[in-house]
Amino acid sequence: MYTAFFIARRIRKADKKAFTTLVQKIGTISVALGLAALITAFLVIQGFQDNMEEKLTSFQGQLQIFKYSLSHTMEEPPISTTKVKGLQEAFPTNIQQLQAFAHKTVLIQANDNLEGIALKGIDLEHVYPQFNQYIVAGSLMTPSQSKYNHEILLSTKSAAKLDVKIGDSVTVCILQQTPRYRKLKVVGLYATYIEAIDEKVALCDLRLLQHLNNWLDNVVGGYDVFLKEKQADQLLMDQMLDWLGYDLDIKSIQQAYPAIFDWLAIMKKDILVFLTLILLVANSNIICIVLIQIMERTNMIGLLKSMGATDKLIYQVLLWNQMHLILKGMWWGNLIGLGLASLQYYFKFIGLDPTYYHITYIPIAWDLKTILALNLGLFALVSSVLLVSVGIIAKIRPINTIQLR
Repeated sequence: MYTAFFIARRIRKADKKAFTTLVQKIGTISVALGLAALITAFLVIQGFQDNMEEKLTSFQGQLQIFKYSLSHTMEEPPISTTKVKGLQEAFPTNIQQLQAFAHKTVLIQANDNLEGIALKGIDLEHVYPQFNQYIVAGSLMTPSQSKYNHEILLSTKSAAKLDVKIGDSVTVCILQQTPRYRKLKVVGLYATYIEAIDEKVALCDLRLLQHLNNWLDNVVGGYDVFLKEKQADQLLMDQMLDWLGYDLDIKSIQQAYPAIFDWLAIMKKDILVFLTLILLVANSNIICIVLIQIMERTNMIGLLKSMGATDKLIYQVLLWNQMHLILKGMWWGNLIGLGLASLQYYFKFIGLDPTYYHITYIPIAWDLKTILALNLGLFALVSSVLLVSVGIIAKIRPINTIQLR
């Protein structure tokens, strides 16, 4: 092993102008660029997924509990708070917070502009704090000692359509047999860049919708369930359903926004195809490098065999030489990939159009397991290709390779 390592090191220190040296540099660059592309692509994919899930879960939690109904309207049938009382205590390791809500379809009028929207009433005493990061101006509604709060939080898109700003008042029309009107003050603007939310939902006090629906204080439309984990598995949902009873239902964010998660799945498939092509190119370069080196070192291989070197020794010489190339390429690949990801993570110098991507910049999500898996996977794949390629030396015969000068 030491003899093979010594010979391999001497080969690498050969003439820097030799053709083999240039080929080795090309191979190192191929491995480095391939790994860098793998790392950045997977960190970006994970970043998109985490960003979208964080936005959706900050707005409505990982799960929603509501009364089972065949209706497809946004307005839920009322449920008693006693139905859900004790749920968090029953699942203390899973549930972080419960937040009561209700929806009401209304018309909002301001400055001769009219928009149809869904008011989402939330319990201002138990607002999920992560939602505050999406408030771009003003603040969330404040708890009031009066019967209900006369404030509203609009999205930036809705505010632009209504031509209102913070401090302005809007008139809300409740579509009933006898229409009812309420004047609410705009106290804040939010932006998630998710069309299904920004163009359809405005936030208000839950007590306002309870009053408009003639509900008692212990009656709500449903509950947002904020979990301690990022996602809810089907087993947890089934256990919660068993606890809640037959007349309540649970819906995950994946079920609530299937189009968004289908878009993420399509993006993953496109990138995986692209990365597969990169790996094919990198492996093809490794094969070519091994074959070129074998051709250039044919005389050396024949001479070593004539001196009694075994196929195993020559195999180890070439293997040590190529492993050095692979590890060097992976070192630079990690440096380039993690470096670019770090620059994007901290400085966000590459922006995006939020109309299409739901975010203003390319997101990066750090995942040590993913980075290690990519390194190990690439090393295993390239090494397997290398082992097959180097195996060709067993067919070389000394009598056909030594050239007398």
